[in-house]
Amino acid sequence: MVRSVSLWIVLVAGASAAVAAQTRSVDVTDLTGQDTVVLLVFGDSGTGDAGQHRVSRAMFETCRARGCDLAIVTGDVLYENGVEVENRSSADASYQEIVEQFNQKFERPYAAFSQLPGFRFWIALGNHDYRRNVFSTLTTYSEFSGLWRLPAFHYEIPGLPDWLQVQAIHTDTDERRDLNGMQVASLKRDLCDERNPDRWKLVFGHNPVYNSGHHRGDGNERQTRAMLEVPLFQACGVHAYFAGHAHHQEHLTATGFEQVIQGAGARITGSNRPSSSTPTQQRFFSRTFGFAIVEVDVDRIRMDFYDVENTREKGTFTPPTQDEIVRTYSWCGTRADIGRPDHTAPACP
Repeated sequence: MVRSVSLWIVLVAGASAAVAAQTRSVDVTDLTGQDTVVLLVFGDSGTGDAGQHRVSRAMFETCRARGCDLAIVTGDVLYENGVEVENRSSADASYQEIVEQFNQKFERPYAAFSQLPGFRFWIALGNHDYRRNVFSTLTTYSEFSGLWRLPAFHYEIPGLPDWLQVQAIHTDTDERRDLNGMQVASLKRDLCDERNPDRWKLVFGHNPVYNSGHHRGDGNERQTRAMLEVPLFQACGVHAYFAGHAHHQEHLTATGFEQVIQGAGARITGSNRPSSSTPTQQRFFSRTFGFAIVEVDVDRIRMDFYDVENTREKGTFTPPTQDEIVRTYSWCGTRADIGRPDHTAPACP
């Protein structure tokens, strides 16, 4: 069921320094009564090129078959520099300039998802998404799109069952440096809330805390890990963290949580170099364009990774055949299986 809710509050200061609250309402889908929630997970996608369209077609066909409820997007949805606003002398021309960029890199590639009732893309920002410093434009666009949802830097996806929490976080420790102690303290108020201690806690953002490929072990990753791993993920009992930034697909088991990288939505970069100095176990790695489907119920989580074979970033778009959309990896676990690098997970049924 689709319902309209107020997702955020904009504070407007008047000339007298009084502050008035103005709310904005957008449609979200009510999934509170479901026994299973199916999430599409992907990232590093917003090129507007043939590779993005090809992965999108594969995601749509897979979601149509598997009954996806929503997407969580791990950032970099508007390469290279986010929304670039050049025209400021005409409101109409500026509006058209902005909308065309969203059309090219988001609306046209994912237009088919409008056929799935109530389907929404919930966004976490990546470093490429705001290089032109237009964060307010990125959040405001939720009012103008039937698919795009980005209410704030950090937010919890509304309308989910009480046994499932999905939290978006802004992880940047470089461009805007918005991941800091106060942000973590705020997030702990939501993620450490034990009103329902048996709920699944899934978090998605852009920068990984561990990865074996592109950006492996760089300063941003080390800072992100210092801010998130122990102070937030372990302290609040987060079960899985989904990230992008590194342009591949990967599943690592870290102490206390599962680290998933989905950054192959339109680009692939780097080679597989698992670290021997971190307390993780690599369970899967793919340097092929692709995405994941995550199916969660009260007791179990299942993660399926898909490669979209024979995909090229640029060139002429050709839809993938069914044989080119390949499920390459599956992992199933209960809460007892989560975050145990020495544990061998049972095969998925």
